[in-house]
Parts: sequence; structure tokens; C-alpha cells
Amino acid sequence: MEGQGVLLMMTKQRLLVVDLVKLENLDSPGNEFPAAAVQMFDFVEKGFPLGAGFFIWGSKLYMVGGEKTRAGLSEEELASSSTANLDVLFGTRGLSKKIFFSDLTKKDSITEFQEHSRTMREAKSSPIIEEIDGKVYFLSGPPSHYKYLLPVPAFEVYDPSLDRFEALPTPLFYMIYTYDDPDYNIRDHSVVGTTIYVRAGDQYYSYSISDRKWYCLGNSPDEIPVPNCLLPGNSGKFVPAYKDVLICFSHNGLFAVLFPDPPNGGSPLIQCLDEVYIDDDVVLWRGVGVVLAIGENEMCIIRPKVLEIKNGMKNRIDFATFRVEKLNSSAPAPTKEIEEICDSAPVDSDNSVPFLSVTCIRRAFYNFDEWGYEVPQIRCAFFHSWSEISPN
Repeated sequence: MEGQGVLLMMTKQRLLVVDLVKLENLDSPGNEFPAAAVQMFDFVEKGFPLGAGFFIWGSKLYMVGGEKTRAGLSEEELASSSTANLDVLFGTRGLSKKIFFSDLTKKDSITEFQEHSRTMREAKSSPIIEEIDGKVYFLSGPPSHYKYLLPVPAFEVYDPSLDRFEALPTPLFYMIYTYDDPDYNIRDHSVVGTTIYVRAGDQYYSYSISDRKWYCLGNSPDEIPVPNCLLPGNSGKFVPAYKDVLICFSHNGLFAVLFPDPPNGGSPLIQCLDEVYIDDDVVLWRGVGVVLAIGENEMCIIRPKVLEIKNGMKNRIDFATFRVEKLNSSAPAPTKEIEEICDSAPVDSDNSVPFLSVTCIRRAFYNFDEWGYEVPQIRCAFFHSWSEISPN
């Protein structure tokens, strides 16, 4: 059965291990995660860096880089931005180039991190990590506390076949070698084929894996020859069973986008997935969200937010899993006109015709009340199936 396994969600400070098997029969947005379904691991509390990056390779979960904070900091101090919060005697003025790993073959060992014998060439805060064509790319991301000169290389790649790290060209938005400038801070990124797209400040940039060069693309996404929903900011993911169907967030809704065959051209089709997710809450902050594949036809969405309530605010993550299958050509008439959704749709289109059958499997939320000052921003998330992990 698809969707049977564990969901790994990482914030700057914490790892949540969610047992999807224990979330069965939660099909209403009013359901809260049962406590038995969630295992929480606090990196800082356990002596690991804040804001590390993560990737999965084989049966191992890797934790990379981040900022080593001083021991004994309060939750309020961790949430505030100050170089005084760093352990400047560690690594590069508090930045880490270390790599840790844990074993994913057993559920109990997921949070038992060990230090790896290899390190990156240079330290990185909040590293952005992507696996492309069998190699792992590491790009320095926005720091929480570090305000010094940027360690170089800020961008590097690991080739497992050679067991070697290699420095790559410094991104154009880091040419001044500093993090401390909002015009150059990375806001989000995406990968399309073998190209990495980054939005830093108000500008878009791309890195081509094939020619190993960075390009400045300007500040208008409409002038970039890639559909907007694939650019940084929409957090979309293709359904494994259908390479032409993308699931993505846009504003307070969730959409499916069907891309036309390249030879035929035309506008993409758009379908609202309100039966899975629509957010009508009054919020102080809403994250971009994460879309994951948990099977060939099953998908998972995670979206954090900060709710405005009578006595203040509440941190929360909305969560859903669902199954999608393509409809045949005799699909029913659309339930929403394109005019109703065009303001929030992730791409420009003249077509709003249902092309998917959608079955919501689980819907729930997780409250972050006990997490103090940390905003529940999901840095990355992974699904690991029971076929690759022992429940014991």
C-alpha cells in the first residue's frame, strides 16, 4: 500500500518524525495529530547546529552545516538574530562544515546522529541541498545569527562516485561575500531539470549544471522561459505516475496543473484541490508549504502558519495526504469557472477543466504551542517508506 512509512519534517531547530500509519482515518481538517504519531528531536538541545541542511542518500539521513549556538540560550535568544548567540570558537566563527548522519533502516535510530569522517570544503549556514544527476549540491543559505564575511566556497558539490567535494562558482548574489544585505538574501529556490533557480532579494538567478555558470534573470518571472509555478516560491512537485501533473500551493489554496504535450502547445489546465486544502483562517504568517510524493499516485502536503487568536497567536502546521488519478476525456463539467480562480492560480490559463480524480486520505494539524518562539517554518521534508525502514 502506498503512503505507509514515516514523514520527516525539519525546522531550523527541530526534527519531527511522523508515523503515517498512526494517522489513519483522520479525514477532517479539525483532527489534531495524536501524540503517539509524532517523535520530536531538538537539535540545539542535543548539541547540534541550528539551521542545518538535510538530505537522504541510500539508507542514511545526513545533517549538514548550520550555526553552532552557545549553550544555555533561551528560546527567545535563539529566535533573535545576534552574533552574540554564536559559539565563535566553533568552526568558522560559529558556522559548521561538519556532516552528521543517522540510520533510516530502523525507526528508533532515525534521531541517533553520528559525526561523519568527511566535511564540506567550507562552513555554511542554513545550506540549501539538492541531489541532481547523482551528485549532491550545497549552497550557503540565509543565516539566523551569523553576520560576518561569507566563507568561500559558498557553493560546492559532492560526487559520491569519486568521494570528493568540489568548489563551484560563487553565486552572483554572493559576489560581495556577505550575508548581511537583504538585497542578496535567498528567499527560496527550485530545481527544474538540471537547472537550479534562486530568488535572492527581488532578483531571480539560475545555475546550469551543464555549463557550470550562474545567470541573472532579472526581477520579472514572466520574462523567464519557465512556467511561473516551477519557479521559486510555489513549492510544487510532480506526481510520479504522471510527469505532466504538478501539485503546488498558490496563495491560500492548492492546485493541480496539467502541462500540455510540447508538440501540441497550448495553455496548461488548472484544477482547484479544495477537497484537500483551502485555508480560510486569519493568519499573521503563512509559509510557502511543502509538497511531497509518498507513492506513485499518493501525495502529501504540509503548510505551516501562525494563527491570530483572541489571546495572541498560535503556531500550527496543516497536513494532508491524498490520491490522484487522471480522468478520461469524458470528465464532468468544471465546478469552478476560471474567472473564480485566476487571481490565485499558480499559472496563467484559460482552461479550468477537471482532469484528476482526487481522494483525500488524511487531514490533520499539529500545534507548536510548546515550541516557544520558533516560527514553524519547514526547511525541508522527506518521506521514507516502510519498505525501506523497520518499524521496530
